[in-house]
Amino acid sequence: MATTVGETRQGPAVSLIIQRRVLPGSDDVYRAWQRKLGNVLSVWPGFLGRDVIEPSPPSQTDWVLVQRFANVEAARGWLQSPERAALFDEIKEHFVGQEEINLVTEDERKAPEAASIIVTSRVAPADEAAFLSWQRKISAAEANFPGFQGHKIERPTPGVQEDWTVILSFDTDQNLAAWTDSPQRQKLLAEGEAFASNTRVSKAKYGFTFWSTDRPSRLMIFKDNLLVLLVLYPIVFLFGYLISEPFLSGVPFWLSLFIGNIVSTQLLGWLVAPWIFRVFAWWHKPGIGSRREVLGYVILAVLYAASMALDALLIALGPIGGGGAA
Repeated sequence: MATTVGETRQGPAVSLIIQRRVLPGSDDVYRAWQRKLGNVLSVWPGFLGRDVIEPSPPSQTDWVLVQRFANVEAARGWLQSPERAALFDEIKEHFVGQEEINLVTEDERKAPEAASIIVTSRVAPADEAAFLSWQRKISAAEANFPGFQGHKIERPTPGVQEDWTVILSFDTDQNLAAWTDSPQRQKLLAEGEAFASNTRVSKAKYGFTFWSTDRPSRLMIFKDNLLVLLVLYPIVFLFGYLISEPFLSGVPFWLSLFIGNIVSTQLLGWLVAPWIFRVFAWWHKPGIGSRREVLGYVILAVLYAASMALDALLIALGPIGGGGAA
């Protein structure tokens, strides 16, 4: 490293926790890019170390980067640096959605309840690139203000949520107000008027809780299980109907069951579960509101019923190659 902790530390050590989802098939490209990123960070003033946590579907589909710095100034300097921006441009075509950035003071034993605002805006498809560039500029400016914790961008969900949603968190109401009332923010908002319309701002207690021992919440675990059930049930049934019944009828039950579990868990972990979590990303997150919560459960109930009805129909038709129900 270019500097030691003793030379740079002016406060407690901090971590930048960055969550990022990459396109299917881009993991090797992203790993290579991470090695290049690590070489640049290794000589960055105040950099202490990092951890790269790979996806582990279905419970975790994002890459998580924990980058430790000697103090807030070093972390903010990296976050706003041209070096980081240039590296981001090299890999951005392999990303899905937007990165979630959280700044955490390591002295904290428990993440405080964050003071947040939720900003929704309507953006024309032709203006999306300009909007995202503008949001990165805003995020860099926010990092200069005390108490900044995170800036998260959610894309629209066609048919459910047509607006872009930005969730901005600071550690206290006072620090949040210092940013929202600042001349810097007013100037940036004026720049965005050309492509962001129907902007609405609401205040909420909504924190970024990746580092909390309470995450995921019981509700998120319950939703995890419901989504896994949605795809696991048809996989297990279809394996039995299409494979076990016609081809493994002479195999001992315990071996047939083991083979079925191998196939279903591999399909679930590598392909189907990550896909269903992306499809239901609009529902599988906190703070979505009662209307979207209910809509998600209704859609799941309909899909469960359709899956069971299809299975019942196949059973009534009889096994593949047979002459109908016996």
